[in-house]
Amino acid sequence: MRRVLITHTDLDGVASGALIMKKYGHLDKIYFTQPHNLHARLAGIPNGSIVHITDIGVNKTSLDRIKENIKRILNSGGEIYWFDHHVWEESWIKELTELGVTLYVDRTTCSAGVVSKYLEVENSEELVKATCSVDLWLMNDWRGNFLSRYVGYAGGASWKEKALKKLVSFDGSIDSEVSEVVERAVTEELKIYDKALKKAKIRECGDLKIVYYFKDQEEHLTSYIANILMSRYGADVAVICRRGSVSLRSKSIDVRKVALSMGGGGHPRAAGAGLKPDLIRRVMYFLGFKKLYTEWCVNKVFQHLLLTQTCLNQPPPL
Repeated sequence: MRRVLITHTDLDGVASGALIMKKYGHLDKIYFTQPHNLHARLAGIPNGSIVHITDIGVNKTSLDRIKENIKRILNSGGEIYWFDHHVWEESWIKELTELGVTLYVDRTTCSAGVVSKYLEVENSEELVKATCSVDLWLMNDWRGNFLSRYVGYAGGASWKEKALKKLVSFDGSIDSEVSEVVERAVTEELKIYDKALKKAKIRECGDLKIVYYFKDQEEHLTSYIANILMSRYGADVAVICRRGSVSLRSKSIDVRKVALSMGGGGHPRAAGAGLKPDLIRRVMYFLGFKKLYTEWCVNKVFQHLLLTQTCLNQPPPL
């Protein structure tokens, strides 16, 4: 049977995929995606496939479409194994397991840790430790910062697949190839931080200070950018807008409930959701009017900050 991987684009997703490959020896196809696009990726999976999904939670707005494709795959003789560490509603777990999905959700570790634990992947401890250090924001293993920069050095699927295959044999040491890539990445990273600090803007929602920024596609460092902006401006929440989605970060506010209200999900301190701009705003974006797109994105977030009573304030103008 055809063995397929669908995983997230960050270090945790790539490391999780590497452990799947390490366990089974091969993967016929590897797909990298975001949670809000999972239903579309599943739609392209051939009938009868063995599918491994890692480091991707459910967005409630696409749950029905996800279930449709899960039924198709399972009813054609396929199998689906899902490993995740995000916050799940009990109803989602029940619905998917009743369909026949083998689901492992464990919030005590990163997704790579979930795969390692439940598949009993040998010699995976060093990769899990380095990955969890960054993904859980523990920052207790310097190798995680190196590996995350290596994985995120280029945005395309071909680079991430190369990184995934390299991590299959990770033994805990950082070799010269990774070090050289990280050196180049840090040079570019400093430029990104400088740009973000100059272009970020501040709004207030009740007693909350919100910092927001539009992140270009090549700027993969969402959590790092958010952390720097929150620290620099003393903000409670960072809103990172990008084409088709928004990421929310906070050190003190439950941003997952805001993301959930927007049809997304994630963790209490790190969450996100898909965005569906209308035709006019899509045209504005492609014409280069990113400021207008960003303001629309932030207005959307503010609406849901109010809906969830995360802050009490008058909504901004649409």
